[in-house]
Amino acid sequence: MNTAFALHCLNRDLTNLALIKHRDWDGYLVTGQHSGTHWIKWMLSWAMAHRYGLEPPKFYNNNTSNAVIGHPKHKLAFQGVPRIASSHSIPAYPVQWGWVRGLAPLPTYAVVMRDMRDVLISNYEKWKTKYAVPFEVYVEGDPTSKTYVCDVWWYIRFMNRWGEVAQRFPAETHILKYEDFRRDPAAQLAVIAGHLGIDLRPEDIEAGVRAGTKENMLAFDDPSAPGRAVREDGRGDTRWTPETTARLQAILKEHLKHDFGYDFGI
Repeated sequence: MNTAFALHCLNRDLTNLALIKHRDWDGYLVTGQHSGTHWIKWMLSWAMAHRYGLEPPKFYNNNTSNAVIGHPKHKLAFQGVPRIASSHSIPAYPVQWGWVRGLAPLPTYAVVMRDMRDVLISNYEKWKTKYAVPFEVYVEGDPTSKTYVCDVWWYIRFMNRWGEVAQRFPAETHILKYEDFRRDPAAQLAVIAGHLGIDLRPEDIEAGVRAGTKENMLAFDDPSAPGRAVREDGRGDTRWTPETTARLQAILKEHLKHDFGYDFGI
């Protein structure tokens, strides 16, 4: 076990109580970084707007994206509309303690995972100028989470902690995969809606999927927002090699407890 990582996990998993502090929601859409957050939230927001007669978000990539699905610190209150928050949060240990839930009931969680190999390439391509290190160095990451916006250690924590919560409270915690959204977004939106208690009809889901096409989302891009969430397919030239794959596998073999069916070859 990497000592620096173990100490970082102990500190964060005992002190990061955001999900408990901001628990006054009907449900949470939780996504790993670089796991389709803007896209999935946008589709679900438009589906809900269609269903409940709300004004849809103005942009997908600034604070107006929280118009229907809020930030955990917000206080959305539409009469007769499920209150859903969106977050990247990694749950602290108390989220899986039954006695804590007895004292402070928590909402349901729909958690979206993505193949970590794709996450790491996506993050590296976005930030490689700032990181200023070769991909083989970035792959090894920083166990203290001080160097990179997201790396292998962040995603291990995300998968392990949500894996533990889902194992302890499977009815309240539904795990979805980004790859399944790519194959059939309508079906996955229906799964999220059902789990979070959102009464969506087929025509509402259709409206959400239609809003989530790349062409449509580009029309709702805030030009003043930093970076771009809608990216060209195949952008960047970073690829996994036998060397970088071996480095990743060595870390995952020792530290990853919940792989959610992804075949990392470990």
